[in-house]
Amino acid sequence: MNAVPVYGSPALLVKTGRERTLVVADLHLGIESELAAKGIALPSQIPNVKTKLIELVKKHKADRLIFLGDVKHNIPIASWQEWQELPGFFEELAKFVRVDVVRGNHDGGLEGMAPKHVAIHGARGVALGKRKHIGLMHGHTWPSLELLNTKLIVIAHNHPAVEFRDELGGRIIEPVWLRVKLNRSKFQKKLGERIRNDLPELLVMPAFSKLVGGAVVNREIPEEYIGPMFKAGAVKLGEAEAYLLDGTLLGKVASLRK
Repeated sequence: MNAVPVYGSPALLVKTGRERTLVVADLHLGIESELAAKGIALPSQIPNVKTKLIELVKKHKADRLIFLGDVKHNIPIASWQEWQELPGFFEELAKFVRVDVVRGNHDGGLEGMAPKHVAIHGARGVALGKRKHIGLMHGHTWPSLELLNTKLIVIAHNHPAVEFRDELGGRIIEPVWLRVKLNRSKFQKKLGERIRNDLPELLVMPAFSKLVGGAVVNREIPEEYIGPMFKAGAVKLGEAEAYLLDGTLLGKVASLRK
């Protein structure tokens, strides 16, 4: 069993036995309607995203595709675009690969848009493999006890990124992966005496969508992107290691803020 970020892409490849699972998160399909209300007109991103996902599935010979939450964008009411396009989006993907969704905070009403053969899991996560060494959840809730008994928990939700500035004031923002230890005492306080094993490591995925904002970890992070584990101090963000999509280690988040 192993979990390896896909080079140059905000996607994770998990191998459990003979099964190869591709994991992506935070697609926020349908965000175009929100941007249009702000005066930014864009065509639907769904055809382009579907093509990219099919290419990844074929290239890495994935047997299973898991969306780690926030497949859709609009809440609490889904947009006309989401109702119109998401059923076909799922149907097309299902021709190539088994499709699952781990529910995110933007995925209300998704059951009505997803075919019956698309499995939708609860927000507190799902564990992969016979030995259940890898846990997957979106990250807007606390994990289940099952996930706390894995070796690695993979979450999304935060859209982690790093901001680079030059001497002339120019800046670019690049998505990053975060790898960090969990704080056992905070989980004990939240969940009580039921935790008996060492806690797993935490891997935070970058957003698959390029249109969403996110948590720029080397400056102040917007409140809406911080999940409950971060808010409670159960994840020590300053000690997290940040990696670019090409695998470059940037160092610990605390050092990037200096």
